[in-house]
Amino acid sequence: MTKSNIFFATDPARLFLPWMSMLMTFIAVLILAAGMTTYSSVTRWQRTVSGSLTVQIPTYTESGVARGEKVDREIETTLTILRSSEGILGATVLSDRQMGDLMTPWLGENAIVTELPLPKLIDVTVDPNGNLDVAQIKTDLAAQVPAAVLDSHRIWLNPLLRISSGIIKLIGFILVLLTLTAAFTVIYATRTSLTVHEPVIALVHMMGAGDLYVTQQYAGRSFQLTLTGSLFGFFLTLPIMAGVSFFIQGASFDFILKPTLSAVQWGVLLSVPFALSVLAFLTTFKTVMVYLKRFL
Repeated sequence: MTKSNIFFATDPARLFLPWMSMLMTFIAVLILAAGMTTYSSVTRWQRTVSGSLTVQIPTYTESGVARGEKVDREIETTLTILRSSEGILGATVLSDRQMGDLMTPWLGENAIVTELPLPKLIDVTVDPNGNLDVAQIKTDLAAQVPAAVLDSHRIWLNPLLRISSGIIKLIGFILVLLTLTAAFTVIYATRTSLTVHEPVIALVHMMGAGDLYVTQQYAGRSFQLTLTGSLFGFFLTLPIMAGVSFFIQGASFDFILKPTLSAVQWGVLLSVPFALSVLAFLTTFKTVMVYLKRFL
């Protein structure tokens, strides 16, 4: 790199830009990580439940009396209805062990499922290309097995999808605000630096240096300062993300929110410091060119 003829050591931007870029990168990386984790978790839920339904058959009455053999008859009738319906590939009654695995995140590993008044669950696999008539299945079940409850996972998944969509939009809005803030910060720092060094810039001009030379000096320095601060801000987020991931996994919340990021998502996070530095470079370049053409 060519040595600069502008004495940037006296420039207040040499401290201001790194600190601001560090803070903005810190915030941007954290909210991006939260947004991508949320999106990945909801996508995983949607992919898991999109092709299945669940039928619940209570094993106890509302007054707490066991329904006994009646439950077995209702299960057989329900299986017959489901397996004969168009668009259904199969229906399986979950065993006590499977129920235990299902309830572990809520009740812990030592819970005895057989002693709990849990309903019998029938997992229904749906043909994604089939013509499934959920309303007709509900009608048939209501007529022959009034106690059965057909649960379409989209009933609770759709609100989650709306919430995740709102979170992603909010994150996008925050990122736009951060981008604008970063641009205005660079403009302010650059204009302040130009004012401080105006006599030196005028002297360099008189000695034959063109606008492009001065602009490159400023833009390159802005890129360096921003990249230094941004990388430091990125590395500050790593222990925080590791701590949050450890807490979620330790608290058994990972069935709700999967605290892992793919290689592509890590690549997106790592690109934030460089994207911010490129933004600073381009913003500085434009700001200096406009200033030189207007005032010098």
